[in-house]
Amino acid sequence: MPRAFAVYSSAVPSQNTPTLDSSQKRSAAAIIASQTCTKIGDVLMNPKTVLTWVLTYLGAPAGLISMLVPIRESGSMLPQLLISSWVKRVRHRKRVFIAGALTQAVAVASMGFAAMFLSAMAAGWSVLAALTVFAVARAFCSISSKDVLGRSVPKGVRGRVGGLSATISGLLSAAAAASMTFYRDQKTITVLAWVLLIAAMLWLIGAALYSLVKEPLPDDAEAEPEVVSDLKKRLSLVLDDSVFRNFIICRCLLLGSALASPLLVVLGQKHTGTLISLVGFVLASGLASGVSSFLWGKLADRSGSLTMAIGGLTCTLFGIAGIFIALWFEGLSDSHWCWPVLFLLFNLGYAGVRVGRKTWVVDAAEGDRRTDYVSASNTLIALCIILMGLLTSAFHSFSPLIPLGIYCFLSLMGCGIALLMHRQERLSD
Repeated sequence: MPRAFAVYSSAVPSQNTPTLDSSQKRSAAAIIASQTCTKIGDVLMNPKTVLTWVLTYLGAPAGLISMLVPIRESGSMLPQLLISSWVKRVRHRKRVFIAGALTQAVAVASMGFAAMFLSAMAAGWSVLAALTVFAVARAFCSISSKDVLGRSVPKGVRGRVGGLSATISGLLSAAAAASMTFYRDQKTITVLAWVLLIAAMLWLIGAALYSLVKEPLPDDAEAEPEVVSDLKKRLSLVLDDSVFRNFIICRCLLLGSALASPLLVVLGQKHTGTLISLVGFVLASGLASGVSSFLWGKLADRSGSLTMAIGGLTCTLFGIAGIFIALWFEGLSDSHWCWPVLFLLFNLGYAGVRVGRKTWVVDAAEGDRRTDYVSASNTLIALCIILMGLLTSAFHSFSPLIPLGIYCFLSLMGCGIALLMHRQERLSD
């Protein structure tokens, strides 16, 4: 039996939620508070909405704007297979996260200053350069945060920690988006530049809060891994560990749920020319996370794979609904509220996919093996993002409905794999 299978079977929580001691409660609270700040920051500088809006408003070339989402998504995952060997050499993993959060704060602040003071072309390239730095720093945070969570919070509670932070941040993000309507008479780019600077401040606060986490260290210091052999070992996981391999396949297919949501924004762009229009999509994104993530987290503590399946199916259904509306319901399609509402419903499902797969990978292994799982899976997923982008970009020039249909089909297949994983977990319990 593959090691991940045995570990994950013991990781599925029982009916009784684990009791946290005082140190674990403080650590969980610090993680929730820190993640709340950084998640709000994520919403306020989202490349799918805010950064795209900023560069479009400035008049930056379309080629630069089209690079925002691939850089953000793949740039934060592609380096992980290489940097995880270095991360495993650091005993205090929370220090890695804090350094990454501080770097992200500087990167986001530079985006705000670029939008405020530079010309269209210069701002476009500056934002892309800052986003690249942001993405790489996020790669370090992604690996280290899962290790810190695994060390500091027991199984059976971790999903709720992530879900609660997403719920709080989502609701606060929605409130922040709504407050932007008070500045609708101001120059749009000035408002958005200040939004980016506020996001940078949130990362600074998040780093400070994360320093309060009490991170238990391993009893024995492990030998420092040799980079090349360690890299080969992590890559071999995909071939040797069938449970982990199924997770990789499932997550690759469920990428459709991540890549499809910007297409809903594109379909609604005919009504998006003002700050109020942008607020609708930012508000929808925050509400989707805020109203559902804690419930997704509770479900993920019982089964991360089932959570991924339900979330992916939700995305599939509302993605298909978007296609039907665009093709056959012209009156509804032309309404100002249709696409933000559909974007909200779609992202309710995507919140489940995110919470489910993050909880699964934290519960599926312990120690440095968890680091191997996170880095190997994220790097392979980054390659899949690039490949999917290349394969669907040609179709996008004809109609965004074509790649949207492809992504819905892939998400539906991912649901099937996730249900298979859930069935295997129940049989092994």
